[in-house]
Amino acid sequence: VQLHVTNPTLGEGFRFETLATNDDPNLRIFQGRTTTGNATPATLSTIAIVASNTYLIEARIAARRTGGISGTADDGAAYVVRGAYTTKSGTVTLLGSLNADFTAEDQAGWDATLVISGTNVIVQVTGAADNNITWHSTVFVQNVGS
Repeated sequence: VQLHVTNPTLGEGFRFETLATNDDPNLRIFQGRTTTGNATPATLSTIAIVASNTYLIEARIAARRTGGISGTADDGAAYVVRGAYTTKSGTVTLLGSLNADFTAEDQAGWDATLVISGTNVIVQVTGAADNNITWHSTVFVQNVGS
């Protein structure tokens, strides 16, 4: 097993990975950052889903209003969202249902979720009109393959 810590992309705090040449236990941890200024969904992190693997993904997201003409100064939110994913006939598939067991937010219109997009699962966040929001995430990815 090899430990690999990088900062590969602007906007990512760090990426921590344990890598193995076979099917040993592994864990990847990503940090992400983005901003929104409206109610259009934005991608905070992207996780590639490889065929013949099963994934457990947990995203922890924190958000803070930093400006805009709507909302209240210092509005914030936090979310924990979990999902299990695999591929079925080449299509990324959610196993069971998404578990968003923790949501705390000042504005009900804000949201964080996991969304399938092609061969990826994305951490998607949605702010509100006329709110400048900074979003941070820490995403834990565990997978097993054949």
